[in-house]
Amino acid sequence: MTRIKSVRTRVWNWTGPTVPPQGHFCTNASDALWTKGDAMSSFRFHQWLTCEVETEDGTFGIGNAALAPSVVKKAIDEWYTPLVIGEDPFDYAYLWEKMYRTTHAWGRKGVGMTAISAIDIAIWDLMGKLVGKPVFKLLGGRTKEKIPVYYSKLYADSVEVMQKEAQEAQKNGYLAYKTRFGFGPK
Repeated sequence: MTRIKSVRTRVWNWTGPTVPPQGHFCTNASDALWTKGDAMSSFRFHQWLTCEVETEDGTFGIGNAALAPSVVKKAIDEWYTPLVIGEDPFDYAYLWEKMYRTTHAWGRKGVGMTAISAIDIAIWDLMGKLVGKPVFKLLGGRTKEKIPVYYSKLYADSVEVMQKEAQEAQKNGYLAYKTRFGFGPK
């Protein structure tokens, strides 16, 4: 049995171009505040965290987090790493509970859960590598021959634009379309 030897985190910074916002994320009372700057910049992930969980034999799994990566890095490095070092990665439910139970004093959402998720993803990836199987097999295997997909759009736009996009999505084989309409007209 191999045990967890290390947890490494790294925050990656993107300094290249980003896609300009298309339409509106939503329409609400805060629109007046959004006109002072680029409201969509927080939704363009300029930073990304990777988390590697490595065992004594050198095998490692990779997890990630996109929200508040610098803060999540600190949480993983200072709070959660000491909890998983020396443990068996196949005790994943125990490890998850061990990490989760530490969050009761400062909240069971946000940064804490994002950090736990990054480690958990890395542990599942690690287990898959250790047994030579994809993670979906570890989670019970295939349950369907096909998986229906839908077209999804993050930003709201005019009804005419969204209608045209939905028609294009339908031409491309999508049977469902999910979009944001905001909270009413401007």
